[in-house]
Amino acid sequence: MRVLRVLVAIAVSAAVGVATAGCATAQQSDTAVAADQQTQLDEYISPADLWGAEIMAQIPLDETATVYERLGGVRSTSSGSEEWPKYYFWSESVDLLLEDARTPTQLADDLEPWLGDEGWETVDNGFLFGDDFFRRSYSRGEYSLTVEVYTVPAPSAQTLVFSIVAPDTD
Repeated sequence: MRVLRVLVAIAVSAAVGVATAGCATAQQSDTAVAADQQTQLDEYISPADLWGAEIMAQIPLDETATVYERLGGVRSTSSGSEEWPKYYFWSESVDLLLEDARTPTQLADDLEPWLGDEGWETVDNGFLFGDDFFRRSYSRGEYSLTVEVYTVPAPSAQTLVFSIVAPDTD
């Protein structure tokens, strides 16, 4: 009888060990996937930041009243509790001077050929949102760019908002 108890104890210990090892392997696997996705996300951020800086460099400082930097960031693709997958959202906006500067529409029009030269392809050119706002959309590979143009007449701020959305991580 004692031998039987020893054998049962060994069998139970082995089963618990296998189950624990399986959990540890799954946990390590989840950690590795998260690390891979973080690496991928980091690789997506660099081009978006670079392209965003290049776009903002096209707007002369002497035409700007205010520049709102770093409005974007990393976002989760789901609204649930899932931490991954994620994507990166770069966004900055600029208020133009009210006098002696181009209007937001003129600036968006002037940027259009430059964006094409930089590899941005027009997806939607001027989706209207009423009388005081329109949006232009572009793509470059898996990235998307949106230029929002607010056309409310002065004395309201003459605003443009630029947003680049990177691809989702796998």
